[in-house]
Amino acid sequence: MKQAVKRLVLIVSGKGGVGKTTFARLLVDTYHTRKIQASLFDADGQVGGLARTYQDLGVLFYDLRQERERDTLLNSVDTDKAVILHDLPGGSRFEISKIIDTGDGKSVEGFLTALTENHVRLTLVHLLDHEIESAQSVGQYLETFGTDLVDHVAVLNLRESRDLRNDFPYWYGHEVSGQRRYGKARERLLSAGGVEITMPGLHAATRAKVNALNLRYAQCLKHPDLTITERSAVSRFLRDFHKSLIPAATFLGLE
Repeated sequence: MKQAVKRLVLIVSGKGGVGKTTFARLLVDTYHTRKIQASLFDADGQVGGLARTYQDLGVLFYDLRQERERDTLLNSVDTDKAVILHDLPGGSRFEISKIIDTGDGKSVEGFLTALTENHVRLTLVHLLDHEIESAQSVGQYLETFGTDLVDHVAVLNLRESRDLRNDFPYWYGHEVSGQRRYGKARERLLSAGGVEITMPGLHAATRAKVNALNLRYAQCLKHPDLTITERSAVSRFLRDFHKSLIPAATFLGLE
């Protein structure tokens, strides 16, 4: 009998503040709502936002940057759960390359081989904001991990966006002195079968309240500390998020 392939979902970016934990929280909400059995990890040590909000759902925390804890990432695939999710801190490309490989951030062949041998398919979820560093991070991960043994999902964070293409000039590319510049990471990701989705924005004040109250997004819909307008805004935010996931459903272990 052929062994089922598990899905390891790593939420990554070399740039901080791009929305990795927000996306992770929304995805955990989605797994929980759809009763998808998932192993959940916050790799940012004890300060991680995912662990603070979802510890009662079994989120485990560790620090990927600590040598004695780094192996937790690879060892986590030894589970009967179909999905293993890790919310990773910035700089994780180098930390992953230290688990089995040389640690230079450029080679993860041993790591990928170990996943294949244990019937695990890797998904890298790249969070992007409008800055050049987040687009460069995607290119660096593509160079290190390749596209043969890895599925890639680019998530454009619309938190500060009004015009999708114009607000992400280093992801889509733009003209400089009449010549097209940047956008190569996007072209490579899409040509290799990767998918591009968006994460909708939420009003800053509402987002601040949700974070201060340490709420799961699903809890916001009835929480008395939020106004009707704020609860309605979160409801729309969730609907838009779930709709945006459809192209990436397979890569995220949602079907």
